[in-house]
Amino acid sequence: MAGIRVEKVSKRFGKVEALKGVDLEVRDQEFLVLLGPSGCGKTTLLRIVAGLEAPTSGEVYIGERRVTHLPPRLRGIAMVFQNYAIFPHLTVYENVAFGLRMKRRPEEEIRRKVGEVAALLHIEELLDRYPAQLSGGQRQRVAVARALAVEPEVLLMDEPLSNLDALLRLEMRAELKRLLKETRTTTLYVTHDQVEAMSLADRIAVMRQGEIVQLGTPTEIYHAPADTFVGGFIGNPPMNFLRAGALGGRVVLEGFAVPSPVEGEVLLGVRPEDLRVSKEQAEGAFRARVLVVEPLGPHLQLTLEREGETFRALADPDFSVAFGEEVWVRPNPGRVRLFHPKTGKALA
Repeated sequence: MAGIRVEKVSKRFGKVEALKGVDLEVRDQEFLVLLGPSGCGKTTLLRIVAGLEAPTSGEVYIGERRVTHLPPRLRGIAMVFQNYAIFPHLTVYENVAFGLRMKRRPEEEIRRKVGEVAALLHIEELLDRYPAQLSGGQRQRVAVARALAVEPEVLLMDEPLSNLDALLRLEMRAELKRLLKETRTTTLYVTHDQVEAMSLADRIAVMRQGEIVQLGTPTEIYHAPADTFVGGFIGNPPMNFLRAGALGGRVVLEGFAVPSPVEGEVLLGVRPEDLRVSKEQAEGAFRARVLVVEPLGPHLQLTLEREGETFRALADPDFSVAFGEEVWVRPNPGRVRLFHPKTGKALA
């Protein structure tokens, strides 16, 4: 196996700067996810690592080899696409064997390797079928099997689950996580789905407008976002941001207070599940008014209003509350994060 190193990679398409001097290192055997909204540059970066696009400037290394100007076939990579890209006129066996045949491997080795990856992906009974006879999830398994059969140094995946329905995506996420832990393949994975990123990744690189704005573990990115963009992009529902004033080293919202490293206006960031809602006045709480109550099975999602600002909180499913009622909201002080109101950057 091998790691990936991207050094100051930029990419321009005419007047559009898709990547702005990106630095990134994917460790050997790591599963790293590029996460961001459409147009942020994540697929462009993946294609540059694959050799399908040339960078305007910068370098790409796989292991210790500089591969910036090498064609894809010489980079030791395999790629899985959103649309599966398996050959409709070949059986599943021949699809999985295709890369090995291109490398002119002996027939005995091809049979052994196809059998191994088919067993790993639970497609042994499908080897004689054609793609038209398969479900979407089965086709995706075939695409992954074909990629792994050639034993790549690096596996690149471009939104491979986005064409599947919700239940199948859930199943395939678990399969992929198990599979790549077993094979220990260095993986760079692109998605716009933050749930997918959180569930799969060892580390996540959150991208925005051609730059990586935060790189860290799913837990770090969720609980300590680097700015309001990351806090608002990760999480469903996303992080709340409430305007507050800091004075004398403290931010105070009615009965709630936390230390502040700055004076003046700040944004108080807190996730909906870190807000305790009560009908009774509570120590360390502030008042809010109920605007919307949404029963979501394991919890109630409440949309609340305080001094013209709306925010969300999660409550127990048996919490009885109605539109217009006043409630008391107590944030978990250890889960509050402060941000600069203009730059959006997290404060120390």
